[in-house]
Amino acid sequence: MKKEVNLVSKEYKRMSSLFKGVDESKAKLVDELLKKAAFLKIELDKLESSIESTYVVQTSSKGNQRVNLSYKTYLQSLSTYQSIIKTLNSILGRDIDDGDDYFDDFLKEANSQ
Repeated sequence: MKKEVNLVSKEYKRMSSLFKGVDESKAKLVDELLKKAAFLKIELDKLESSIESTYVVQTSSKGNQRVNLSYKTYLQSLSTYQSIIKTLNSILGRDIDDGDDYFDDFLKEANSQ
């Protein structure tokens, strides 16, 4: 739990640093959004790891298949995260680069072929 709090805090600091030099009143306005975005980023990373080990579709012992609950949660959280980033971008008027993720790596690899 403490490790998770440290990761969120570190991500919050990283995201906040992207907005240095932004009008202070705007920075105060979006501070809670930055905290939520940092939390969601860490949660999304954990869900990705879980999905990688358990896959998207799970098969029961009876042979029934269903979508992994972690995957459903991931999709919902990703949508919320993207919305927050879009809102931050529009309020602060800056492009936010939250670093490369697996999808970015996939796109780079696909475009290099």
